[in-house]
Amino acid sequence: MKKYMILLAMLAGTGLAGCEDFLTKEPLASFTDDNFWVSEANVRGFAFGYYADRFPGFGNNDSGGVMSIRQALNDDFTNINLPGFNAQPTNKGGLWGTYFSDIRKDNIFVDRVGRVPFDDQETANHWMGIARFFRAFDYSLFAFSFGDVPYYDHELTIASSDLFKPQDDVTYVMDRVLEDYEFAAQNVFVSDTRTGPDKQVITRDVVDAFFSRHMLMMGTKLKYDPDTTPQQMERVAVYLQAAKDAAWRVISSGRHKLASNYQKICSTVDISSTADVKQEMILFRVYDTGLVTHAIMSGNRETTAQAYSAPKDLIDTYLCTNGLPINPKGETNTVYQGDKSAEAQMSNRDPRLTATFRSKFYLQYEETGYAHTGFKCWKFLDEATQYETTGSQSFNITDAPIIRLGEVMLNYIEAAAELADMGLYTVTQEDVDATINALRQRAGYASDQRLPDLKIIGGLPAVGTKTYDDADRDPDVPPFIWEVRRERRVELVYEGFRLNDLKRWRKIDYTNTELYPKKNLGAYITKTSATKSLVLADISGNVISDSNEMGSGYLKVSQTPRNATNGYVLDRNYWECLPIYEIDYYERNGSHLVQNPGWPQGSE
Repeated sequence: MKKYMILLAMLAGTGLAGCEDFLTKEPLASFTDDNFWVSEANVRGFAFGYYADRFPGFGNNDSGGVMSIRQALNDDFTNINLPGFNAQPTNKGGLWGTYFSDIRKDNIFVDRVGRVPFDDQETANHWMGIARFFRAFDYSLFAFSFGDVPYYDHELTIASSDLFKPQDDVTYVMDRVLEDYEFAAQNVFVSDTRTGPDKQVITRDVVDAFFSRHMLMMGTKLKYDPDTTPQQMERVAVYLQAAKDAAWRVISSGRHKLASNYQKICSTVDISSTADVKQEMILFRVYDTGLVTHAIMSGNRETTAQAYSAPKDLIDTYLCTNGLPINPKGETNTVYQGDKSAEAQMSNRDPRLTATFRSKFYLQYEETGYAHTGFKCWKFLDEATQYETTGSQSFNITDAPIIRLGEVMLNYIEAAAELADMGLYTVTQEDVDATINALRQRAGYASDQRLPDLKIIGGLPAVGTKTYDDADRDPDVPPFIWEVRRERRVELVYEGFRLNDLKRWRKIDYTNTELYPKKNLGAYITKTSATKSLVLADISGNVISDSNEMGSGYLKVSQTPRNATNGYVLDRNYWECLPIYEIDYYERNGSHLVQNPGWPQGSE
């Protein structure tokens, strides 16, 4: 069944994924636009054409997706050469063109599904829900990237009178997205085994899971954007409430449970046959030799070097086993053993730390599979097969989570916390227990390593009956929201969320290594003759041992900061650049596009 599903998806993607080509070229098997939309089977095949692109998981071969280092531009990675945001404006195409193409396909799907003679209305509504789900999915990302965009609910052609329609307000667009998601959430089947195996095809829970993700993304991005108007802020509350409600429908359904083994979530060869991991999946992508493989696991092998690796800042984010940060404000965390050795650094910490990183330092010049920071990631590694063919190069067959219960729980508690920050909700202990505390109580964690429950007292985080604050907390972020964001960072680390999280919280300055030097530091080491050429710094990033001398200190990975001066961390990077060609083209056709702040308005 696994191989059948992959093959079906590949055939659908190959034959039908390019909707414009499908409608303008003579296709295989004599299908035309007139004779294709005649059966549910054909609609099902067309829907499969979306899967690999919208749900890439670990990607295909050595490309695609955002898992692991494929999203290296965030503060969970550092490297000798730090990647930066776009320094040059987009001239033509780019994401703008991609989203327009995707949405044209979505609108064709919505229109054509309405023509198909289904056997019953429930089935017709199901497939209309699938079509509208994809349109909501694509428009969510389009609006998240660009803000105000033209909204179309019909197929565009060269002859369309509104081809050069100006942008609609972002909240108008998101209101239409909300309508599509609500329709899909009410009409897509709870189970659809005729289309494919459980948790490998779109169902109502998949719709609600993405509903929660996208409403949270857009709600928080607008909430923290200084240009959001009071009228738009009213809609922000609606989006956050929708995110909270959709997430709760998934959590309370009882159809999904947390896996007991955190490390196996992203490193299981066959999730279909692994009940413990499968129970957390809402949607996952299968991989198999000879059909589709990836290269994510290969980068986590013990003998593979990791140029992009975790900075000290990320490691320090993990709580201690007493539930407190390593540096609680106004007191000393006696459980924290310091950072002067791997044993000390990794002891008495959140068990997700050693389920994500090796418990010893892997140093350049000492280990073949070193990490530039010393912190070696193994989150995506199936140890049993790492030296087999399927563990090497781009032959990996571990299955990829697309969306899982752990994320949905975090979507719920964050939406609740943001609504509370707006004075529109009061977060309860029941909210925290159903989400953050459930994640901390995974069955696979040893009792002496399991974090205590997070309590909320008077809106503040607490352990037991005592509230606490993190001395390293960003002062702009309220204490409870800081803890929610901490939980999100460590639970979802390297699963492709961090960059968008920084954008929606308006915190891309966290990637500025000049302002935040711990984001460019690694493990604390004492040099040996083998490691003498490594550069060491103090906790503030000041070099104290260069490549020509011995000494002790923190590995300083990049000697060139990523900052505003070199153009890499600027406010304009919260929104994408509208292509210059598009702006000029609209002007030549009597219309107007408004460029996002900080980017040039046309070629002039």
